[in-house]
Amino acid sequence: MKVCVVGLGGNSLFFGVDHFHKEGETVSSHSFFSEPGGKGYNQAVAAARLGAETSFIGAFGRDVNSHQCIELLKNEGIIPLVAYKDVPCACACILTDKDGENRVTVYGGAAALLDENDIEKFEDDIASSDILILQNEVSASANKKASEIAKAHGVYIMFNPAPAVDVDRALLLNADIITPNLHEAQTLFGEDYKKGMAEKGVNRAVVTLGSNGAELLENGEWKHVAPYKVKAVDTTGGGDCFNGVLAVGMKLYEGLYEACDFAALAASVAVSRPHAVEAMPYISDIFSKKQ
Repeated sequence: MKVCVVGLGGNSLFFGVDHFHKEGETVSSHSFFSEPGGKGYNQAVAAARLGAETSFIGAFGRDVNSHQCIELLKNEGIIPLVAYKDVPCACACILTDKDGENRVTVYGGAAALLDENDIEKFEDDIASSDILILQNEVSASANKKASEIAKAHGVYIMFNPAPAVDVDRALLLNADIITPNLHEAQTLFGEDYKKGMAEKGVNRAVVTLGSNGAELLENGEWKHVAPYKVKAVDTTGGGDCFNGVLAVGMKLYEGLYEACDFAALAASVAVSRPHAVEAMPYISDIFSKKQ
């Protein structure tokens, strides 16, 4: 199976805190860790660790952090398809509290400059894939061009509309499946997101609900996917893990429900570990938990 991911890759800075800031408060961190990351970047690692032949299209600078991001992709067996920009690597600051919840601030850097001209250079890589994974951390023009190429070549499109800010509404309807979390679904389709999706003509979706599992829409019917109970250590990469594994799961399993259950199990492994990329499970980790 071949997976192509278009997304943001950058440096991630993790700070462990007892609680999140109140107005005017300075909070001391009891731990610090740094690793490459980004929604698409994490999803690519999740897919690759399950054995999918994976490529990652992203924009990077020529700085040390960009080099580290590209090298990690190679070490994971992922093909880096890089558009170089003359600005620093993207960066994210992640605060995680004692309950495993997080707050994230992102600087787009080079990744934010990925555009349709960059995407065109990698048309053959998209066209030869089984599934294209998109998020909303790169420009709308880059996502639009990637989706047009995928459509022209019959490549399945998964769109994870995160963050739910200035989302390309056409892509929401043109994607073969959309995978927002609850907050994103309500932001895009209203408080009653199920009704909103029906009104907009969305016919295949998975809405992740964190510790409450997920809801999936297929053929006009909603089904609930039960969560796998686990003590959360760090929820940062949980949604990314779910998406990357879901892409592979849709190839491994005949039904969307079974693929979602597989992804939920993988995500439960990821959130039981600290950080994001480091937490992404291998297929042996997932099946050992299932037993």
